[in-house]
Amino acid sequence: MNTYHLRLNDVEDFVPQLAEKLGIGFKSNLGEFTVNIPLDLGSGKVSCINFPNGIGLYGFNLKFDEDTCLRIYHPSVNPIRFIYCVEGTLNAYFKDEKGCELKNHQHLIAATLANGTQCFQFNAGERVKICYLEIDRKKFQNYLSFDLNEIEENYFRLFGDINAENEIFQTGSYGLRTMDTIREIEDCGVEGFPRINYLGGKALEVLSHMLLQFREGPEMHEPRLKKRDLRAIERAVTHINENISNTGTVQQLAKIGGINVNKLQDGFQEVYGKTVNNYIRDVRLTRAMNMLLSGEKGVGEVVYELGLSSRSYFSKIFKRRYGVLPKDVLNNKNLTEASE
Repeated sequence: MNTYHLRLNDVEDFVPQLAEKLGIGFKSNLGEFTVNIPLDLGSGKVSCINFPNGIGLYGFNLKFDEDTCLRIYHPSVNPIRFIYCVEGTLNAYFKDEKGCELKNHQHLIAATLANGTQCFQFNAGERVKICYLEIDRKKFQNYLSFDLNEIEENYFRLFGDINAENEIFQTGSYGLRTMDTIREIEDCGVEGFPRINYLGGKALEVLSHMLLQFREGPEMHEPRLKKRDLRAIERAVTHINENISNTGTVQQLAKIGGINVNKLQDGFQEVYGKTVNNYIRDVRLTRAMNMLLSGEKGVGEVVYELGLSSRSYFSKIFKRRYGVLPKDVLNNKNLTEASE
């Protein structure tokens, strides 16, 4: 097994030090760091960006040719991590071997004791995608406009332990809303300063989903839907996101999911608070905004690629959601309003 020991004196050291251990360079742009896995070791990349509020957003999309372990040690920061497995298998454990095997749709809340080591182990030949938030609890506490002692006790146990006196290791399943936000992070095609702000907002969105799921106990609870219905909705959502220009009818989506139309509609209302068609509309609008902000496609091209038949209808629903016309975004007008 290949093992890489990462001693991180600063949160921004992760990618530069990983790149050094891998014997390769890395890229840095406006605080976002990226390293590609060398071809002689595997494929894929690791990226991260740390925001002033103490939240770091990390993404792994990689495959190693041999079993590989990253051993992460922070001598001066005691972070808490919210880890989401999107694809493949991640073996996550502490130095004392306390750990778990995370698979698709499973998450882990992890915080070591002071001077502890967090380990990520990847199986040889397996594509693994994970997204996680790493929160510097001291910096996050200073960022808040109120005293952390005012929040509920179960949340205080997560964020208030800045000296890492208590170990946290909790697993569970995350919902489709979280999955959608992670997918939006992965699909973000925006560049430059708008990208940094977009990712910062999405990182907070992921954290919000986690906090909304968190209950007294504190355990993470499954949605009220039956597991088979949840899997059916996930299949429909995956099809929508992979075929946004031609999603098919609600009846066809129900067939793809393996569920009847009424249950599909009820499931979307339960998970997303909207109908199937409204969900499709909102995915298209989000994609449209990203495409327009990239500046690489005109309004007509965006309409075509998203499978919309009417440019005027697209402009109407776009302005209703964002407060500006698509052409204004393309011309870099009113971007403040558009990004809200």
